[in-house]
Amino acid sequence: MSLAAEQITIAVTVFNRRKYLKQAIASALNQTVPVRVIVAEDCGPDSSLEAFVRGEFGSRIGYFRNPRCRGIFGNWNACLDYCPTPWLSILHDDDYLAPGFVAALLELNRQAPDCGLYFGQTQLVTEVGEPFPDGLHPPMKVPWRRVELADILVTTPFPFPGHLFRVDYARELGGFRETSQFCGDWEMWSNLIARYGGAQTSAIVAYNRRHSSVGRGCTRIHLNGRLRPLVFVQQKRVLRMLRESGAGAIFDRAEFLRKSPMSVDYLIEHGAQLPPRILRYNVGLLLRSKPPSAQYAVFQAVARVLGVPFVKTASRLVRFLLSQNEPARERKAAD
Repeated sequence: MSLAAEQITIAVTVFNRRKYLKQAIASALNQTVPVRVIVAEDCGPDSSLEAFVRGEFGSRIGYFRNPRCRGIFGNWNACLDYCPTPWLSILHDDDYLAPGFVAALLELNRQAPDCGLYFGQTQLVTEVGEPFPDGLHPPMKVPWRRVELADILVTTPFPFPGHLFRVDYARELGGFRETSQFCGDWEMWSNLIARYGGAQTSAIVAYNRRHSSVGRGCTRIHLNGRLRPLVFVQQKRVLRMLRESGAGAIFDRAEFLRKSPMSVDYLIEHGAQLPPRILRYNVGLLLRSKPPSAQYAVFQAVARVLGVPFVKTASRLVRFLLSQNEPARERKAAD
């Protein structure tokens, strides 16, 4: 199926965060191949946000505001409703697109014209937009490739943003899971690939901004300790689809933890504030991980003997020591 620029809409989603919004919208508007651009506001508390956007961009964009707050993936479903074209790309207000995003995916469609999902390489950048040295994920040795379910079981080759998908296909799949806490996009892309096929270009088409703002959904999931459990749930979904297709795939969680061990630094920094059930789950991952260092092995061994209370006590102690040193650091910075 041949794809044309007039069939594409880029939807920029926002709740109430202005800090990066202008750059996100500008990156969608300033494509080398122009397409339609809309903003989907999720009924945020900033009553002047629409006036701000229209004052910056005028009639170049369409602006929609949900009558009620629907949450991140509910707002993505609203984008499906607002989208006037067959193809849609969703862009968070704190990320931005490369100028050649549309051009690269049009070329990818010419190479693989029968897919329901197209995406490219996404560069991870700092809060001020500086690239991380190892922030290109994943490396590709070919100009483009088809993506199968087996390719997305252990790792995700499509970090947000930088994708383009068929709106009617997404609707047929029931839209995005609005109750999803973290993996709603991964789940949709997996379903699209399973039923309609997917392809990826090696071109860098988008930039994912890493920052610690509490308004960032990934940050909240990281802080509340649910990131690993939610990832495992989605991996199980992909595994089920693979088995239903007759592929007979196997996901070895022990092998996964050997390659990607539970972070001791995370447990030390956040363990004291995690809910008991979530802390137990993450400590369980720690005990099944392969130690990447001698220090890790010692911490793991003590945790194996003393259990969750040890991890919680260690976290509380470190947090207390850091709080005691904070005034001294502030005085030094002031001097």
